[in-house]
Amino acid sequence: MEVTSFLEEKTLIVVPSGKLDTFNAPKFGAELAKLLEERPESCLLDLSEVTFLSSSGLQVLLAGAKTSKKEGIEYRVFGMQEMVNDVFFLSGFNNFIESFGTKQEALA
Repeated sequence: MEVTSFLEEKTLIVVPSGKLDTFNAPKFGAELAKLLEERPESCLLDLSEVTFLSSSGLQVLLAGAKTSKKEGIEYRVFGMQEMVNDVFFLSGFNNFIESFGTKQEALA
């Protein structure tokens, strides 16, 4: 798994790629937490390059959402592939993390 990130105006865009599973989730979680310490106005997770999402990956997304809420950071995800989208919705995560199809929709 690789993670890239960049600022677009005052929005942090985080792009993980590969499997967000038991093996990779802790590394991604640590990197996401470090990025959120910088307190951007908002954080968008571009999940278009995530090919697999396990319960460990969902826990990392939840931890990011909790940190963001506590710090007043808008937190959204976008671009999920079909399998990742299915896991996200079937687990009910769409009830507390906003998800969008594209970056433009997430930024609006």
